[in-house]
Amino acid sequence: MELIQAENAPSIGVPEIDAQHAALIGLVNRLHQAMIQREDRDTLDAIIAELVAHTRRHFAYEEQLMSQHQYPAYAKHKADHDKLMQHIIQLTEQFRSGDLLLSFAVMVDLKAWATIHIEKSDGPLGIFLNEQGPQAR
Repeated sequence: MELIQAENAPSIGVPEIDAQHAALIGLVNRLHQAMIQREDRDTLDAIIAELVAHTRRHFAYEEQLMSQHQYPAYAKHKADHDKLMQHIIQLTEQFRSGDLLLSFAVMVDLKAWATIHIEKSDGPLGIFLNEQGPQAR
């Protein structure tokens, strides 16, 4: 059972960003499935590490595009990224310290991030980049 249905995932109309979002949603779903199946901590830790690494790369890619094309909301969007990254790292550290209640918190937070942030923050970025023309994508 998927936490986030891939076909219901928000799209912003920028192919590379949409592909990165799909990969992130895939990782969230993989983590959710591993938790449901009560996979061992090493397996969960590996998925979380992959999710953190992919998120860092994704945020860096978006930030590079925003900077390159002088996105007017760059500072706010980057601040959102920084806050989300800090939160994900904090959740990872809590998980690694043995917090057993974390699995539910992680899934709620990751689902919210994967849907709300993409729609509310990345949606306007997609509109802006598409208005800049194909070279911005």
